Amino acid sequence: MALNTSLIHFSGALGPVIGYTVRGHRYLRSMPAHVRNPRTPAQQAHRSHFSLVSTFIHTLGPIYKLGYRYHNPDLSPRANLFHHIYYDAVNPETLTLDPTKVLISRGTLPTFQPTAVTHTSSTISLRWHLTQGTPQDQLNLLLYNVTQAQSRPYYNAATRSHSRLTIPLPATWDPTDHIILYAFWHNPNTHANSDSTIPLQLNSPDTENSYNQSLTHLSQTLTHSHRHPITPRLLQKLKKTTQTHTSSPPKDS
Repeated sequence: MALNTSLIHFSGALGPVIGYTVRGHRYLRSMPAHVRNPRTPAQQAHRSHFSLVSTFIHTLGPIYKLGYRYHNPDLSPRANLFHHIYYDAVNPETLTLDPTKVLISRGTLPTFQPTAVTHTSSTISLRWHLTQGTPQDQLNLLLYNVTQAQSRPYYNAATRSHSRLTIPLPATWDPTDHIILYAFWHNPNTHANSDSTIPLQLNSPDTENSYNQSLTHLSQTLTHSHRHPITPRLLQKLKKTTQTHTSSPPKDS
């Protein structure tokens, strides 16, 4: 592996050389003389596991770049999210991914705790109390449509001081679609995030429910994530999974 300092940049194979990008740095490595491609059930399951996580991250969009920007600087935001989903949200026996176990943000700010959620056929409304954090904390949301495998981000949608917010649903989404709402706080002054909420599942339009954050469940989720420490070997493997995306969330002001 060598840093590509030439004026010619490329990704993929070019003759006997492979070009790739990791966290904005371009590298070159030689093409392996022999490629092992074992087809054992364990290897195929391992590849399916990786593919499942990669596909899900792609459908989430780039909001995790903000949510994991300040979490574990040894890895890129994508590699951190990949590690979390791989171990905490996928059942390795059935190779199924549970999006309700996913945290799209990690941090130290108090977690977003709505006091009421109203879901209609075209909008979602949230209310919360200003009890913790600072009034300048910015609320970031992600609607994930499980039915259509699509997502819609809302960056800096409101601050803690607003106490309420209404966001529109994409016009192409059906009112009966299974929708999950992720939310987290971000402070542009201290460059800190909160853990994202345990996702709200929105299945019944035109109903209003009081939502109480389950801190016990959240604590169990975070504890489980530490059962799989990032070893040096896993660190190198995760860095290889890092990909460059063309779209990024807005930078801090």
